[in-house]
Amino acid sequence: MNEQALRETLTTLLRLFYAKDWVSGTGGGICAMAGPGRLLVAPTGVHKEMVEPADLFAIDPATCGVIDAAANAALKPSECSPIFAAIVRKRGAGSVVHSHALDAVLVADLAPGDVLSIRRFEMLKGLKGVGNADDHAVPVIDNTEREPELTGAVEAALKDPRFAKAHAILVRDHGAYIWGEDVWEAKRHTEVYHFLFEGTWTRR
Repeated sequence: MNEQALRETLTTLLRLFYAKDWVSGTGGGICAMAGPGRLLVAPTGVHKEMVEPADLFAIDPATCGVIDAAANAALKPSECSPIFAAIVRKRGAGSVVHSHALDAVLVADLAPGDVLSIRRFEMLKGLKGVGNADDHAVPVIDNTEREPELTGAVEAALKDPRFAKAHAILVRDHGAYIWGEDVWEAKRHTEVYHFLFEGTWTRR
């Protein structure tokens, strides 16, 4: 996929996720690698269903420095950028979704300590490397005042061997970060995790 097609795909996914109430009220975000050292990120503080391909920033995932700014000079890159970059670096992710879905917030309340266990769902097989008989461990971290302040806790969760098979991190009272090897795997994982979050919460 060339960069223009990727930009169009990312904005299409933002509209899709908005329709599902996962990125409503200007919250949430998305990113994807457009090539070596080039991470496309959505802008911050804007209605995600209105983001256009030219509104995306290109940043360096090693430094979070802006390579190419959005066409609209009033826009700023996502506040999630340091977290997106950490997931790209530590897990080799090609795309990351930040969801503010209510089911992600509620299911984190069921976690004793820093782990949510998800089990007994056929849909678990939709996650790479996970089977429907697995007890799937998802890390849960505490929220902070500003998004970049979550980066240290995200990096610690990514290094924790308990979560080697996780493709998501839940943030209490906030939402979730969900990733995949490319934009399509990230989309699939996002849909699967939201099913699992809703199902786990409903079964409580």
